[in-house]
Amino acid sequence: MYKALIVDDEKIEREGIKFLIETMGLNLTTAEAENGVKALDYLQAHEVDILFTDIRMPFMDGLALASQAKKLNPKLKVIIVSAFGEFEYAKQAIQIHVIHYLLKPVEVAEFLEVVTQVVTLCDEDREQREQTLKLQQVNEMGNRYVQQSSAESPRKVIGEVIKVIHRDYGQDISLDSLAEKACLSPSYLSHLFKKETGASLVKYITCYRLDKAGELLRSTNKKISDISNEVGYTNFAYFCSIFKNYYGKTPAKYREGDPA
Repeated sequence: MYKALIVDDEKIEREGIKFLIETMGLNLTTAEAENGVKALDYLQAHEVDILFTDIRMPFMDGLALASQAKKLNPKLKVIIVSAFGEFEYAKQAIQIHVIHYLLKPVEVAEFLEVVTQVVTLCDEDREQREQTLKLQQVNEMGNRYVQQSSAESPRKVIGEVIKVIHRDYGQDISLDSLAEKACLSPSYLSHLFKKETGASLVKYITCYRLDKAGELLRSTNKKISDISNEVGYTNFAYFCSIFKNYYGKTPAKYREGDPA
């Protein structure tokens, strides 16, 4: 279940949103705040997935709150609920990556559609975080495996294979080429690697290459296409696709530090 914070200086408006969430059986628990300052205090102390906020409120307006909240949690989903639909407000909302802009009085069907879409985005973010964590754990496991490898035959063989991957990740390495270096059949090496490490050989190579790509994007000014080649991907479109699956954003957005 996800957590939603409802921010509005009118209690009846907060209660209205809570009522819609409860009666529609949406997958949300709720908390409230009566202005942007109190909301920001709450966000600093609690994990929140979705922020519903009015625009015109005392002490801190909703757009300022949304901007500060996104700095605290770039994955936070912000929904503006306001009686004011001026273009300038909408333009500012787009600039701070607001997901939706609902006009008061809120229409029930529109509210259900919007919140359902946002919950789906939360689901996708959670799945992405879990996938990225698993892939990072695979890479960390490989590093530990190299450090801990001993003279025991299977462990030593896999340790040597991982060292080759770390050294030659920018080249055209494959299961067949690694098996040849290890003097094993490809099928047996694949089986042994999975047995010894818990991860497939192909997945490990992918994790290591994408970690290196991330480092290069943040620490150098090299062209993204050059980085793609440097980490072993000659097909640039394919590189961009698997990079986005791994990090949850395109290489360009990752380099910029863009939260979207």
